[in-house]
Amino acid sequence: MPSKLERQWWFMLTVTALAAMLTNLLMGSAGLATPHGAAQWLLYMLAFAGLQRSLSFTGWLLVLWLAPARVLSERS
Repeated sequence: MPSKLERQWWFMLTVTALAAMLTNLLMGSAGLATPHGAAQWLLYMLAFAGLQRSLSFTGWLLVLWLAPARVLSERS
C-alpha cells in the first residue's frame, strides 16, 4: 500500500521520470538499446519496476531525513 507521499503527483512524477531514464541507461549499457520481442520488453518492465520501487523508497528515506514531521505525521 503506497504511503501518502507516494500518492503525491510531484513525487511519483519525479520517481517515474528518473526510473525511466535509468532504465534506458541500464538497458543501453547492457546492449539492449531498443527492445525486440517479448523477452526484452519483460526485461525492460522488470528493470523499470525495480528501479521505481528503489527510487521511491530512497525518496521516502530522504524526506524522512529532511522533514521527519511530514512522514511521521502520516504514520499516526
